[in-house]
Amino acid sequence: MAKKLAYERYLWFHERLRAGKFPKISDLAAKFEISRRQAAREIEFMRLFLDAPIEYSAEKGGYRYTDANFQFPGAWVSEEEIVSLVVARRLAAALPDRELKRKYDHFLRKVGGDMDLDLLGLEAKVSLKNVRYTRVEPAVFQAVLRALARGRQLAITYAPAAAESPSRRKVDPLHLLVYMGNWHLIAWCHQRRAVRDFLLSRMRSAEALETIVESHADAGEIKERIEKRYGIFFDGPERRVVLRFTPAGARRVRDQVWFPGQKVEERPDGSLRLEFPVADFREVVRDILPFGADAEVLEPQELRRLLAGTITKMAGVYRGK
Repeated sequence: MAKKLAYERYLWFHERLRAGKFPKISDLAAKFEISRRQAAREIEFMRLFLDAPIEYSAEKGGYRYTDANFQFPGAWVSEEEIVSLVVARRLAAALPDRELKRKYDHFLRKVGGDMDLDLLGLEAKVSLKNVRYTRVEPAVFQAVLRALARGRQLAITYAPAAAESPSRRKVDPLHLLVYMGNWHLIAWCHQRRAVRDFLLSRMRSAEALETIVESHADAGEIKERIEKRYGIFFDGPERRVVLRFTPAGARRVRDQVWFPGQKVEERPDGSLRLEFPVADFREVVRDILPFGADAEVLEPQELRRLLAGTITKMAGVYRGK
């Protein structure tokens, strides 16, 4: 187990004390895989430096609080960290769960209560505007989060874009991804016997089950594949895409990050060469088209032909009008 921060140990022990569970030194040691001597030092630190009213109860064989109203100190984060949390709260505008947002706000006010910070004022000065996003039912979002957090299966009623009517499915949630305003659940579909991408906006209902996930798919591997491929499509063999932007196009794209591991080469004539891996060409085509003649696909030839065909079809729509 990774080494835990001391604060996590203090907080865990505090919560056990508040709940009247009479935690022992051995409980703390076992929970965080530390020695009994270190666990005893942690408890003594809470008593001496945090003014925690802790005493040992021989009758219960564990520790308790003599003052049930004792509040654990909250000044464990810096002012800069609080400001970062407030900014993150504004950037979390894509969250469809109002209750989750409310709890986030409550947490910020609780943590920042003893600091001379105008959290509400700061939050009002930071905005995020999504050009396009899809609506998700809060109940669906909550059920997906519960299933992911507990490692449980999920029963969903799903309506794919091409389907005439919704279907009932049982899935093993693996990874939650928000991309370009859309929430995606990557999950093992028991009906298809394969990993599938489910849009939360197309889930008509979702229920976290008590059954533990049984998929053999590796959630860590899924996350790695998502991060190593361009865009939302990650299933399939990796392909290398090389683009050339004219000097005019380079001025637009120079400060953009299309992919974290992209390779950029500036040319003497002011043009720019951009290279990144993909698993699917569909999204790349959509992203290249807005550049018009200021972008050219150098590799692979298959993508050049696909893009040329798309442009020809577009021209046909407007020809003669």
